[in-house]
Amino acid sequence: FSEKMAPSKFDIVIYGATGFTGRLAVAYVAKQYPGKAIKWAVAGRSASKLETVATNCDAECGIIVAEADDEEALAAMCRQTKVVIACAGPFARYGKKLVAACVAAGTDYCDITGELSFVREMIALHDDAARKSGSKIVHLCGHDSVPWDISTLMLAKQLVAEGGADAKLKRVDFFTDIKSAPSGGTLETAMGIMFGAEGKAKPHPSVKALGYDPLLKKVDGAKSSFGTSAKNVAVLQMGAGKLSSNPLVKHRPHRTLFFMAGVNANAVKRSNALNGYGEKVVYCEGQSFASLFSAICYLLGLAWFGVCLAIPPIRAFLRAFVLPKPGDGPSPESMAKGYLVVTGVAQSTTGHKATSVMRFPVDPGYVDTARMVVESALTLALDEEKLEDKAGGCSPRGAARKKHYSTACVKPGPLLRFVLEMHGLVLKAGKAEGSSGHAGWNIGELQLGQKHLLEVTVRFD
Repeated sequence: FSEKMAPSKFDIVIYGATGFTGRLAVAYVAKQYPGKAIKWAVAGRSASKLETVATNCDAECGIIVAEADDEEALAAMCRQTKVVIACAGPFARYGKKLVAACVAAGTDYCDITGELSFVREMIALHDDAARKSGSKIVHLCGHDSVPWDISTLMLAKQLVAEGGADAKLKRVDFFTDIKSAPSGGTLETAMGIMFGAEGKAKPHPSVKALGYDPLLKKVDGAKSSFGTSAKNVAVLQMGAGKLSSNPLVKHRPHRTLFFMAGVNANAVKRSNALNGYGEKVVYCEGQSFASLFSAICYLLGLAWFGVCLAIPPIRAFLRAFVLPKPGDGPSPESMAKGYLVVTGVAQSTTGHKATSVMRFPVDPGYVDTARMVVESALTLALDEEKLEDKAGGCSPRGAARKKHYSTACVKPGPLLRFVLEMHGLVLKAGKAEGSSGHAGWNIGELQLGQKHLLEVTVRFD
């Protein structure tokens, strides 16, 4: 019988557990699922460092040593678990053999990448094989790009609920209000794309051989007819009434370019290609500011930082003495002061409109990324029977065919309170206990009402 049918020793394995986000994921699991609530392990290159991470978190977990380029060790690790959570980036450097090992073993996989070239290559290389082995390869499971991907899914569903089957998504605008600081790993990935080998690398031959953007690949291998064009804010877009020329955003804040908007747009592109929100969806995102002055100050600071990075000696100095190193990141105090508010405004082909607001009161890039990727993985490991589409393949979360799966990443564990500021929403069930026992407010039990506003707030108890 296949490896997929063999009993697994672990529900999840956190690979890259000694990195900054990996450590947060370990801490999250240890706190939310203490004791033997789930079977899990940490994995990485150094046994001693893994033991230190587990000890620091009082984690009752297994320890697996596997180098990113050791195919035999990766294969052995994948055979032991239902799902691998990949936190070791840059993924273009360290993630390719792990994905291949998961596909070969029929093991599910979630990662926190924001590297689109890596995602495209993995789809082109492994999507067909993953469907045959039953492996679900789920990219972009963190801050990149869960909030925007899920918001688009829910907005598209609301438009249909309001306007009927003909109310296909035509345009979605996002206003991103965020306070977050980068980790060393995030900066290492960005530097590689802007100035390193990753940015200079040509697309893999498999991407070219496919003949179209892999993000548009359907289950049957054909190109999807549901396309998405990114029209993100390039520099500055006026909002606030008379300053705006766009009626959809004229009563919204000003927007500037947002550095992750392109990644989020492509996550939605993939989900739309599989879910069919609309045939010609326009995606527009920008970082929001209440005042024009603050927006301009942000742009000037961003431009100054960009100039510094473009000059090799200054860039080298910043990387050596100023910017965080890989494995390092913001302090707990800094992350506690972070937040994310994602406001979406959608319009259908029939003229209906819907608005969503999703709030995260802590740093979304790391604290909530750890939570989102862990909960995504636990959904695959423990609640697979609730998924509408159980077939393998490569997709983001929003491409899943069941709300339970696509919203798991914002479903908190038992030590979080999930507060719904309901506007026309009907809560069908309160606190839900899944068969797996990983409890919390189950967004999959929500029914959309007649109003247009979904507002979700995640808070710590």
